[in-house]
Amino acid sequence: MFTFFQNYLIEITVSVFGFIILLQLLYYTLLFFKFAFHKPKPTLPVEGLPISVVISAKNEAHNLIKTLPIIADQKYPCFEIVVVNDNSNDETEFVIKDCATKYSNIKLVNLNSSVTNIKGKKFPLSLGIKAATYENILFTDADCFPVSDQWLSKMARHFTGKKQIVLGYSSFYKKSGLLNSVIRFDVLHVAIQYFSYYLAKMPFMGNGKNLAYTKDLFFKNKGFTSQYHLSYGDEELFINKSASYSICAIEYDHDSHTISRPKSHLNAWVRNKVNQNKARKLFQRKHRFLLNIYNTLMPLVYLLFIPALILTIHNYLFLSIVCGLMLLKIVFQFLAFGFAAKKLNEKRLIPFIILYDILFAIINPIIFAVTSLTKNR
Repeated sequence: MFTFFQNYLIEITVSVFGFIILLQLLYYTLLFFKFAFHKPKPTLPVEGLPISVVISAKNEAHNLIKTLPIIADQKYPCFEIVVVNDNSNDETEFVIKDCATKYSNIKLVNLNSSVTNIKGKKFPLSLGIKAATYENILFTDADCFPVSDQWLSKMARHFTGKKQIVLGYSSFYKKSGLLNSVIRFDVLHVAIQYFSYYLAKMPFMGNGKNLAYTKDLFFKNKGFTSQYHLSYGDEELFINKSASYSICAIEYDHDSHTISRPKSHLNAWVRNKVNQNKARKLFQRKHRFLLNIYNTLMPLVYLLFIPALILTIHNYLFLSIVCGLMLLKIVFQFLAFGFAAKKLNEKRLIPFIILYDILFAIINPIIFAVTSLTKNR
C-alpha cells in the first residue's frame, strides 16, 4: 500500500513539475526567443525630424552639471532640451541657466509651487511636454547619460509613418557588490520582457529613462490625468494604456542606450520594485495575466524541483526525467537570456543567469508580499 502511494506521489510530482517546465519553455520560445533571435531591419534613414528632450529634475544639480552638456552635444541637426525644475531647493535652476548660456537649445521650465494632489513626476513631465516646441518627445532622467553622440539619431529615426512610440534601453553602471549585479540583471530581465512582448505584438511598457512618444499621442490619451493620484507608474502606465503594435517601435542598438548610477541601498531598490509592482497591478488584464503566470512559475520550478529530486532519488527513470526537464529549462533560458544580453551589451551577466534566476525566485515573492501590504497610493 505504501509503495503504491509513493509511486502515485512520484508520478503526480513529476507530472506537475513537467507541466510547469512546459509553461516556462512556452514563455522562452514564444516570447523571449522573439527578441533573442530578432534581426533588426536594415538601418533606417535618419530623417532629422526636430525633437524635444524632456527631463524632470528635482534637486538634481549634481547630476545635471554632468549630463546636460553630454546631451546638448548630441550629433543631431535640430533638437531642444526642456528641463523642468520641480521645486528644487538646491542649485538645479542655476545649473540649468548656466548650461543654457553655453547651449542655446536648453530651455528651463520652473515649477515653483507645490501641486499637493499630484504626486511623482507626472505634473512636471506634463509641463515639459506642453512647453516642448516639437511634436516628437524623447524622455530621460536627470542622472542619465547617453552612451554615444548618436542617441538622438538612433531613437528619432523611428518617427516615420504611423510610429508614435519608441521603446529604448537604459542600463546601469557596473560596480562591485551583489546589489549592483542584481539591479543590473533586473533591468535586463525587464527589458527582455518589454522588447519581447512588443515583437509578439503586445507592447505593454517602456523605460522612462529612454523612451519617446509624440505630443499628439500624449494629449489624445489625456496624458497622466488618470494617474495623478498615484506616486508611481508615470511612463509605464501611460504606455500600457496608449501603446499598440502598429504605432510602436523598438530601438536597442548600443549607441541608442542611456546609462545611470543604480540605487546604492537595498531599501531604496526594494521601494522602487514595490512601486513597479503596484503600477503593474493597473496594467491591462491580458498583460497582468501573462506577467503573473510568468512570475509565479519562477519560484514554483525550484520549489518543486527539490521534492521531485528527493522523491525520485531511487527511481532512475523518473530521476532522469526530472533532471532532463531541468536541464532543458536551463538550456532554453540560457539561449533566451544569453542572446538578449549580448544584444543589449550586458555580456558580463550571461555566466550567472541561472544564479540570478534562483535569486529572483526568492526575491520576487518577498517583493510581492511587501507590495500586497502597501497601500496603492
